Amino acid sequence: MSLGNAGRIAACWAVLTVGGVYAFVLSKRSVENRRIESLQVRNRMKKANQGEYEAVTDRRFG
Repeated sequence: MSLGNAGRIAACWAVLTVGGVYAFVLSKRSVENRRIESLQVRNRMKKANQGEYEAVTDRRFG
């Protein structure tokens, strides 16, 4: 069974649409994973900065 010209065009559009949606989902996952890593790093930095520190006032620069 051979597809007509309109059938071929519809099949190509279907492939392109599915490919585009799949590419969008992959890129969205990648962005979300990077965002989660960034938030985890930020939380670790906040936890590392908690506590009491000794004030040093005799610093001289230059």
